[in-house]
Amino acid sequence: MLAFVIFYPFVAAACYVLMRGKKSSEKENNIWSNVCIVSGAAELIAAVVLLFGSLGDGIGKLMKVGFLTFDAGGNGGAGAVLGTVAAFAWFLVYLFSREYMKSDKGVIRYEFFNLMTLGATMGVFFAADLFTLFFFFEIMSFTSFMWVAHRQTRGALYAAGTYLGISVAGGMAILMGLFIVYSHIGTLDLGSIEECCATLRQNNSGRQWLYIAASCMFAGFGAKAGAFPIHAWLPKAYTEAPAPATALLSAVLSKTGVWGIWIVTVSILGGEVNWGAFVLVIGTVTMVYGGLRGVLSDNLKTTLAYSSMSQLGFIMVGVGMAGILKALLPAEGIAVNQNPVFEGFKMAEQGMFLHMVNHSIVKLTLFMAAGVIFMNVGSYELNRVRGFGRKKPFLLVVFALAAAGISGVPLLNGYVSKTMLHESITLCGGYLAQNMTHASYLNGLVKCVEYLFLFSGGLTVAYMLKLCMALFAEKNEDASVQKEYDEKKNYVSFSTKLSLACCALFVPIVGLSPLFLKREIFSLKSLSGAAVSIVIGIVVYAVVVRLIVFNKKERHYRDIFPRWIDIERYVYRALFYRTIPFLLGIISRILDSLVDSIVLLLRKTVYRERALPYELPEGNRITHSVGAAMENVRRLYYAVRKKDYEPKNYEHRLALKNMDFFESLRIVERSLSFGLLMFCVGLMLTMVYLLVVN
Repeated sequence: MLAFVIFYPFVAAACYVLMRGKKSSEKENNIWSNVCIVSGAAELIAAVVLLFGSLGDGIGKLMKVGFLTFDAGGNGGAGAVLGTVAAFAWFLVYLFSREYMKSDKGVIRYEFFNLMTLGATMGVFFAADLFTLFFFFEIMSFTSFMWVAHRQTRGALYAAGTYLGISVAGGMAILMGLFIVYSHIGTLDLGSIEECCATLRQNNSGRQWLYIAASCMFAGFGAKAGAFPIHAWLPKAYTEAPAPATALLSAVLSKTGVWGIWIVTVSILGGEVNWGAFVLVIGTVTMVYGGLRGVLSDNLKTTLAYSSMSQLGFIMVGVGMAGILKALLPAEGIAVNQNPVFEGFKMAEQGMFLHMVNHSIVKLTLFMAAGVIFMNVGSYELNRVRGFGRKKPFLLVVFALAAAGISGVPLLNGYVSKTMLHESITLCGGYLAQNMTHASYLNGLVKCVEYLFLFSGGLTVAYMLKLCMALFAEKNEDASVQKEYDEKKNYVSFSTKLSLACCALFVPIVGLSPLFLKREIFSLKSLSGAAVSIVIGIVVYAVVVRLIVFNKKERHYRDIFPRWIDIERYVYRALFYRTIPFLLGIISRILDSLVDSIVLLLRKTVYRERALPYELPEGNRITHSVGAAMENVRRLYYAVRKKDYEPKNYEHRLALKNMDFFESLRIVERSLSFGLLMFCVGLMLTMVYLLVVN
């Protein structure tokens, strides 16, 4: 079953391309859409069966294919859970794509890379070692690149170039980290890497190398997770990709990056407070920055893109808290499960994984809803889509449920996961206040993170309230356009409705689950934290959105975030396209001048020009000596006879005779060699004849 889950999408992708023709009628397109839906359903069923099988046995099921190793129940079954969520997301997106992609010219290319990306994603979540994870992570990066470039517009190709560049650089960083880890502990197996790294960290030099490796791997995985400041690809890629692809990028592919960060933080540097604090700081900055950009944006899809970045920051805050709390756990003495820090660690761990699942569900719903709006309006600009949701109760319920869920409204899914993350922060802060033996900066950092956590929750409420009000409460500036929107009744197909409903249904189900599981999530303290975020969100919406983002005079939304603060364009591209080439050019000119100076110095000293040794114009020394002697004898003879000397040029004649002699020898040599060769051939043929006859 494990082999089916991982390799079935690759086989299906190959069969899809080979069997489907380049041109198809509308009826054939519908048939192939149904085939993709059935393929998604088969993958989902297999993933669910594998999930219950691995959790039921309580042990991992290893599978080795060549140099790749997979585990169905690794990391306590977390990989199987994420794999099931991925299969569920793909199945719903196939239902949604039936209508969204039916008239797309590049649907064959899209579906091929869609299936390839599904297989690569499964390989990441079920990997049993870091090399297998890296192998499928790189496949996923290249196949998902085609999602971003699918429309082939100027903006899409620009965003795809940024995405590919950051993905390739991140992949090289991960590979460097793997080399360092393997060279120091001799294994990349996820089952044993934690113990080996813990032993190596006892050596100071070993700890330094692990920090270097973890930093390299964090750069690669953090790029996919949209961590600040390597998030530059995310807003443009999410905006330019088709809505189904954007839904998968946000709901699933970003989680592969978080999955890698989790492995690095807990397995490789699980006992290091400083590393946990580093991840916590990056997660907090990502959380706040994404929330601010979401509030200040005037584009529906861009707002959802920055919302994804902010929620990934929430998840990374949970990873950082888990790393810190794991380091604070005592190595001996009090039983681990009786230590108050252990409760905080479990809260951070479970809250982080639950928020990954919740974010996947919510962003699938929101991006597919945004796709429905785009199919009818042809734009994501907030001023153009204003009022589209009026008199559309289904779209209102689905969108509002997802928006309220991710905002942390009680009785919905986001409230549960965010409350668990918040409680892990408060538990850690309380422990640090009573135990001052740890790093002095840690207590202040955790308190600051708690305040920013609540503030970022308020930013989530603010930008989701902005979208809901613009789509469902406000009217379009153009009355005729608003009338056209109000008259749209058949704005969505049944398959799209089914995908949206199935996804949104999990928002209240997960939110109500603590009541059935008897978890103390709805305490007064927990509810007060959610209430603080909601109040902050309402205030931010009233002050920032209504008074600043929304221009009352012109009656439209505007993006007030300074355009010059574009990290991707004015930092990364400026750095790699202009600054670095300029500096390298200067260095090359300096080195070139230095080499020229060294060569000139050598020419004037060691390799200075000297008179060339005497060379004979023709012949050799013997012909030269004999010819010169004969010429001198002739000169003496003419002197004795008192006659005018007439040179005979014996040296030239002897040189010619010498050349003729050696040329004749070479002719004989070649002839003799040819004769010997033919003799050998004849001898071989004779021996063969004798062997055959006898």
